[in-house]
Amino acid sequence: MVKPRPRKTSRGLIPQETFELAAKRVIDENASVRATAKEYGMCHVTLCRFVNKMRKKENPQVGYRPHKKVFTGEQEQQLGRYCEESAKLYFGLSTRDLRKLAYQFAIKNKCKFPDGWKESDMASEDWLTAFLKRNPTLSIRTPESTSLARAMNFNPENVGKFFDNLSDVMERHNFEPHNIFNVDETGCTTVQKPNKVISLKGVKQVGAITSQERGTLVTMCFAINALGNSIPPMFVFPLVRYHDHFVRDGPDSCIGSANRSGWMQEEDFLIFIKHFAKFSKPSETNRVLLILDNHASHLYLPVIDFCRDNYITLLSFPPHTSHKLQPLDRGVYGPFKKFYNNSCDQWMKNNPGKRMTMYNIPSIAREAIQLAAVPKNITSGFRCCGIWPFNRNIFSDDEFAPSSVTDRPLNTASAVGEKEAILCPASTSTSSIEMPLNDANLNIINIPCEPSTPPKTSPIPPAAFYSPEEIRPLLKADFSKPVKTNKRAKGKTAILTDTPEKNLIEEKFNKKKVVAVTKKLHGSQTKKKNKQTIKRKVSENLSSSEDDSICIVCLGPYKESKEDWLQCRNCKEWAHCSCAGNNALFVCKNCDSDAD
Repeated sequence: MVKPRPRKTSRGLIPQETFELAAKRVIDENASVRATAKEYGMCHVTLCRFVNKMRKKENPQVGYRPHKKVFTGEQEQQLGRYCEESAKLYFGLSTRDLRKLAYQFAIKNKCKFPDGWKESDMASEDWLTAFLKRNPTLSIRTPESTSLARAMNFNPENVGKFFDNLSDVMERHNFEPHNIFNVDETGCTTVQKPNKVISLKGVKQVGAITSQERGTLVTMCFAINALGNSIPPMFVFPLVRYHDHFVRDGPDSCIGSANRSGWMQEEDFLIFIKHFAKFSKPSETNRVLLILDNHASHLYLPVIDFCRDNYITLLSFPPHTSHKLQPLDRGVYGPFKKFYNNSCDQWMKNNPGKRMTMYNIPSIAREAIQLAAVPKNITSGFRCCGIWPFNRNIFSDDEFAPSSVTDRPLNTASAVGEKEAILCPASTSTSSIEMPLNDANLNIINIPCEPSTPPKTSPIPPAAFYSPEEIRPLLKADFSKPVKTNKRAKGKTAILTDTPEKNLIEEKFNKKKVVAVTKKLHGSQTKKKNKQTIKRKVSENLSSSEDDSICIVCLGPYKESKEDWLQCRNCKEWAHCSCAGNNALFVCKNCDSDAD
């Protein structure tokens, strides 16, 4: 690419409007060209030419204009707006996508472009570089991975329901900021993400020491309030039994628990809620609001009963919206992960040759919490979510744009058949109503009413050129095929401690209990049947040529036996089931002693 030539003068930078004002002054007021040019800071020769062309009623132009530019200014603005709209929908264009679109855009609008574009069927890299320079509002960014569920569920309807519930409980109990809490879990691992280091240029690979290839994960549960304070955390270890010395170096007054997975379970969350009540001190005159997500461990019936008895109001977020609505995710956990990785790096440097274990996590997390969970981060997290101060209009339309890709129109009568339809009054619009994909209400259709007289339509003038949307339309979900739905009921935002919601959770809890008991009974019967089947199969495997076999334990012949036999897994010799201890995985004593 040719090196850009630096500008040495200011010639050609005076706008067209300034020349027009100066020329009108010369023509209308009969002013001197030199004096006017000096007053406006422009070349008197250029102004003289401009005045002469205006007197001849020509259209004079000033400034430098590229003579080999592919697109006009308006066309490039269209391309820039298309890039912005695609990025808002979370389907942004890569550099190759933009170059291909520019090539198709040039062919469709019959623009002149270099011959090199035809060889690769895309615009050149030089054009892309110049395009980004001419559009300084655009830049090449690394996007953050966002799941389809999050993009689809963060829509105005779900967010509006959450703020309706939040407004309801705020008006009901008049919560103050020190009584509004948010709780969530995050994972702390023994394998950190190393920080950037200074190294020699040109080295193919630069390494950094981590404790292991695959570390151990410990779950940390943390709660904050809108005033900027926090509750001591709880650590869940992937162990069968928990001991208090696991968290002896952790944050002050922190607690812990253990289960096989290391993830938050129902019983562990009940322990944390009791720990939370100890520090938040809820009472009849000092009620507490706890906002949390719809994780299964949070919808545990004993947890809800405990909260109802101890004046704690539980409010849940809509599913898959915590990346926008949860203060911990917006203000605390981002800095916490950064400081946690830094602390892990320092630990590895201070302990060379040692492996970090799960018992070192509480002490490392203690340093990170002191730096991340500061009042400034906590209060800003509540503020940017619109929880405190309460602001239901905190999110702009651009933030809801990704959900518009999966909006489902409800104006097709054929898709509903003979189901109910709501007739619109004569004053309603004939445009289709769009609803989110996760809305299950398919019984309402918008049927346009026929006006008494046909409206007068004005002819639409043809477009000056094809727009990028016509060449490559913005993405939209295809609803021609039925959408597969999961059998599991989707969560929703709700006040969990209210009686209707509590009754629903209790009903699910009782059904779960019945299913667990039934599985346990059927499981024991199935095991007995499997053992009998194994014995029967083993006895059938004895061929007629083995009728003279004898039991290797009691030396009894097979002909005189009336019970099933089992075969040793190693030497393939036979024995009575009673002699083998009714063990389907039988190994005789001879083979067992050889193994020792």
